[in-house]
Amino acid sequence: MKTLPHLLAATALACCATVPAQTVYRCGNSYSQTPCPGGSAVDATDRRTPEQRKAHEASVREEKRAGDTLEKTRLKEEAATRKATEQAEKAQRDADKAAQKAADKKKSSSKEKIPAYRAPAQN
Repeated sequence: MKTLPHLLAATALACCATVPAQTVYRCGNSYSQTPCPGGSAVDATDRRTPEQRKAHEASVREEKRAGDTLEKTRLKEEAATRKATEQAEKAQRDADKAAQKAADKKKSSSKEKIPAYRAPAQN
């Protein structure tokens, strides 16, 4: 009983392996698997040799690796820039607060002193 699924799977694989490539039709500016009025059949077989295919796949892997490296570098640089910007903004806020405190202190200590002869009498 356990061999039946294996037998069915093997049969399905054998059928798929023997199916020829489907014909591709060009219908105006689009491509389809079904013929269309005025469409023409297009040869869509891969004419590359196995060595060419392997070289292309290796090139694609290398480009993906390089792209991933560039992305990581960009993300690190963006994070560093964001952190530096936040620190600069915090320093500016702290400087503004200190300047405001100094201005408030100067304002409170520089109240106009009224001479004694002009001061109102105290009860």
